Amino acid sequence: MEKWKSWLREHWLVLLIAAQPLLDTVAYFTQNENGTVSGYIRLAVLLILPLVALLKAERKKPLLLSFAVIGAFCLLRLLNCYRVGFVDLRYDLAYLIRVLQAPVLALSFLWYLRRPQTREQTLRGILIAGLIMAVSVLIARLTGTGNVTYGEGLGYSGWVIDDNRCANSILLVTLSSFAVGYALKTERRWLSVLIPLVAVTLFLTNGTKACYYGIFGIFGGYSAFLLGEKLLLKRPLKRGMLILLVLLMIFSVVIFPWTPRYRVDQHLAKNRTAGEIEATLLEKGIDVTKMSFEERYADPVVKEVFAHYYWEYLGCLPDLIDRFGMDKVLIQYRMTTDVGRLTDTRVMERSYAALIWKEETDTLTKFVGFETSRVGTEGDYDMENDWPAVFYYYGYLGFALYVGFILFFLLRILRTLREDFSGSFTVLNFALALTLALQLGLAEFSGALVRRPNVSIYLALILALIWYQTQRKEARA
Repeated sequence: MEKWKSWLREHWLVLLIAAQPLLDTVAYFTQNENGTVSGYIRLAVLLILPLVALLKAERKKPLLLSFAVIGAFCLLRLLNCYRVGFVDLRYDLAYLIRVLQAPVLALSFLWYLRRPQTREQTLRGILIAGLIMAVSVLIARLTGTGNVTYGEGLGYSGWVIDDNRCANSILLVTLSSFAVGYALKTERRWLSVLIPLVAVTLFLTNGTKACYYGIFGIFGGYSAFLLGEKLLLKRPLKRGMLILLVLLMIFSVVIFPWTPRYRVDQHLAKNRTAGEIEATLLEKGIDVTKMSFEERYADPVVKEVFAHYYWEYLGCLPDLIDRFGMDKVLIQYRMTTDVGRLTDTRVMERSYAALIWKEETDTLTKFVGFETSRVGTEGDYDMENDWPAVFYYYGYLGFALYVGFILFFLLRILRTLREDFSGSFTVLNFALALTLALQLGLAEFSGALVRRPNVSIYLALILALIWYQTQRKEARA
């Protein structure tokens, strides 16, 4: 028993990270209106890890101060929500906890990852998680128990609940980025070939934009790294690996018309009839394309036609017009005739939040954000893009704190490159920087990085690893 306990103490972090895809599988099979078992497990992790770190850390003051800043902001926001009147306190707090996971766990991991052996555990755990995720998709496909991405023939996700589709895309990109980095380092030739092939297969069959463009982000990034090694540092060129990555990118372009992503794009295009507003107004003798927004808004005939089509295009989120009125919606959209933008649900969600921000919040609320519940508690109007969500829900102050926290780590990367470019230009360092860049981009493009616990734990781990990889040499000694 003592031997087992000792092994568990040495490998618990590997198990925690490797278990993340398994928790997603459990969530898929246990989902119900009251949440999932995985959600409660992740909440327990969020509570236990910071508490243990605080109790055992030799230097408690930096950790306490950091948590105190987070706590002070939460208290300010809670008091303001009380001042203006709560809509649904429970929903708002649950949402806030999800957003706080990445910074809280990142700060906690700074203590847990203080030993090099533990950092090795982290990297090993991420690779095992990637393997488990790839195998789970294969098993789900073979057994017919998985979930499609957008519909039959429009992508395949595996054991992923519908609400986690965006999060799953970011997970695939995150884990694949580390896996391809490992493929660059391994001496096993078959693995260096197999890993990129598996990654590109998962990306192409998934069907999301994040996954398709992730191919070029990851493979293009590592191609640039290999060329940088050769041209800047005069290291031997891994020609075979470079050729493989380039060929896979070319293949992804050539095969695009036969991919689920292409079928999704075609399906969306069929539902858009461009030029309807312009054609209708031309029949009335009005060329709206030559009119400014102010001219369009001042013309009652033009406004009437726009209002008719806006009801048609924005009908999937009717509260947008019902709550704010057609005039404010026309102003918010600047009376655009771009049907793609008008039928984009994500734009509708951002517009809904923006109108709450403009019309229903006072100056103090703008500093700490409005209650998440004000966009509803069913998720229909919740933004899919992370950075606008953080801005509107947590205001100028919350957004500045969150972005400033991440910017701090980015600046450490730049400082390290400036001080020791050749020494810091390694596969691991590049993998961390590339993955973080992809995550931050996908947070805006796809969403669910900072508001989904199954993804934000990887953001926390990457930030903590970057902290140690960017320590000055004297601090490492």
